[in-house]
Amino acid sequence: MKWEDVSEAAREVMKDMGNFSPTVNAKHKMVKGYMHDDEGGGKVYLDSGDLRTIAAGCIEVADWLEKRAAFTE
Repeated sequence: MKWEDVSEAAREVMKDMGNFSPTVNAKHKMVKGYMHDDEGGGKVYLDSGDLRTIAAGCIEVADWLEKRAAFTE
């Protein structure tokens, strides 16, 4: 499988999130990119479970933002 098999929209999200792309060894199920934290920033590796955790967190925050907006109307 090739990285281009992933939709352009999903690849753009990965780019925006920290210029993530797949690692060489497919068996590791990882992407590498860059992220920042309280101590600075640098290269990070995320596996498929990490990406699902991030996605779940993003969905929860998106739901909260919508509920908050509806509550203030």
